[in-house]
Amino acid sequence: MNIKTGDTVVVIAGGDQFAVDKKGVKTRKTGRVLKIDRVKNTVIVEGVNIVKKHQRPTSANDKGGIVEIPAPIHASNVAILDPKTNTPTRIGHRIENGVKVRYAKKSGQTLDKAAKPAKTKAEKVEKAATSSTDKPAKVTKAAKEAKPVKAVKSQKVEKNTSVQKKGASGK
Repeated sequence: MNIKTGDTVVVIAGGDQFAVDKKGVKTRKTGRVLKIDRVKNTVIVEGVNIVKKHQRPTSANDKGGIVEIPAPIHASNVAILDPKTNTPTRIGHRIENGVKVRYAKKSGQTLDKAAKPAKTKAEKVEKAATSSTDKPAKVTKAAKEAKPVKAVKSQKVEKNTSVQKKGASGK
């Protein structure tokens, strides 16, 4: 799934696809992705597919009543909104500065924030080698004040090894 939490998406299919304004003009519903369920392949979008849930009063919710919450919709029914053209677009992947990022196919604009390039194995080994030789290990105040522990002699514990054997009579 190419959709991530926080992406702005537009509903492209389904019953909750259009919103009608006061003039009667249909526009597609858009919103921010709040949650993703990768097992069921569904997303919860802010302001889309709102359902009314009847809740009983509990300790957390004293009043109870009818609550409106967004319900999940299938991920195939939404498309990412192109940040440049503000239209639905497909997503591609490319590598920029050694980091895999997503980009909008229509405009070519990168969707992910530019992350720091990943460190190579050689850089990690070099950093570990320099950090271990530069600074000596710190001795904490608690370690300085700690008293030496006395060695305790181990005592032999005798086990009762006598086991009564049952004879043929069962006694």
